[in-house]
Amino acid sequence: MAYFRALADAPSEQCSTWRSTLAGLVGLRLVDAWAEGGPLPGAGIQAFERAINMMDVDAMERPALKRLSDTLLAEKCGRDARAESPVLECLRDYGESLWLGAEWTLGVDACRTAIRHAVTPADHTIVPSLYDRLGNCFRAIGRQDSALEAFETGRALASARGDLASELHLRISEANLEEQLGNSGAAERLLEEVLVDAERAALTHVRARALHDRGVIAYYREDHGRALSLFFQALSAYGTHPRVERVLADIAMVVLEFGFLDIARDAFRALEIYSEERVQRWTAALNLMRIGVLDGDEAAFDFYRRKMADVRLSARLEAHYHLLVSEGWLRFDKPSLAHKALNRAQHTARRYKVNELGERLAHCLLDLQRARTTSERLPAAARQIAPRGQASDVRPFLEPTSAAVLEWRRVRQSQLIAA
Repeated sequence: MAYFRALADAPSEQCSTWRSTLAGLVGLRLVDAWAEGGPLPGAGIQAFERAINMMDVDAMERPALKRLSDTLLAEKCGRDARAESPVLECLRDYGESLWLGAEWTLGVDACRTAIRHAVTPADHTIVPSLYDRLGNCFRAIGRQDSALEAFETGRALASARGDLASELHLRISEANLEEQLGNSGAAERLLEEVLVDAERAALTHVRARALHDRGVIAYYREDHGRALSLFFQALSAYGTHPRVERVLADIAMVVLEFGFLDIARDAFRALEIYSEERVQRWTAALNLMRIGVLDGDEAAFDFYRRKMADVRLSARLEAHYHLLVSEGWLRFDKPSLAHKALNRAQHTARRYKVNELGERLAHCLLDLQRARTTSERLPAAARQIAPRGQASDVRPFLEPTSAAVLEWRRVRQSQLIAA
């Protein structure tokens, strides 16, 4: 039903979203038919090919759907339960493209379909990763209980198969959920266990992800020096892995906290343009909006506020967006608008249990009450949201940050030209 709702919600049948959703729907129905073991309908295969050809050439889901179409055409006689098949791997890649494109509800359907049809030993090897992506899609739309259930199920299956890497990735996902719920102590304990197991098994990318997420916890605890140290360790461990983008974004966040706006702005502008993951582009835009607030640049703040106003954000980013808007309107002496945005932020944070924002929401409410009871116009310096921490703590990281951003931008430009 998620696909039919998405088709109904699209502005028109001519928009790129409608065409991509239609192609995905036809593909999933063909996978269902393939799993039954009978010959695939020729009309269905042709409809799938036509739907893919109608998609925008740069649509994020197109490559994965094209591979799925080619694979189904090669297996048009239906599934042979005795033979290995790449069909479900193609479907997993499609689900991953939906995640990157922030189509989380459709991602839930794609992951569930692949899990439902996994029957061979080869299929079962990818099931833990499907549960990981399923849980993170649930987390993005604010269904934390369903997310936890998916993570726990996937972890049990990975453990039964002796798949340590998948099990550790799922434990990291559980830790991220705990952090979002405000249980940073439980999250850090989980990550410490993962680090020990990943180092013992020489799982470099798992270790990098755990280091990165420990840095995020340090950031929320305002231990910015430790956060930067962990982020740079993760950056080194990741190498050219796509998750480097997320580490760079978090490094820029810490640099921003110390008040080095130009360096942070350069990093977020690069991420907004070149990031492969749509959520990272949105996160960069939100931080550029915040830099406009810190810099006293109302035009920049309002540009990004308007740009992100109609974007269908994840539950967590939606709460962050409304809080940033409230902080911005306070900065620019519009307390009534700030009050409306703060109400939305509080409602969103409560509804989706984004407990990590509790302290900032409380500070914003106090600032709003102070602004309403103060008759005199406050000087700009008093209104500005001041960066926290000592600038000296971050100076050793400034040059490496700029160098890392430039190198990542060079690599991404090369990849885009090659594509």
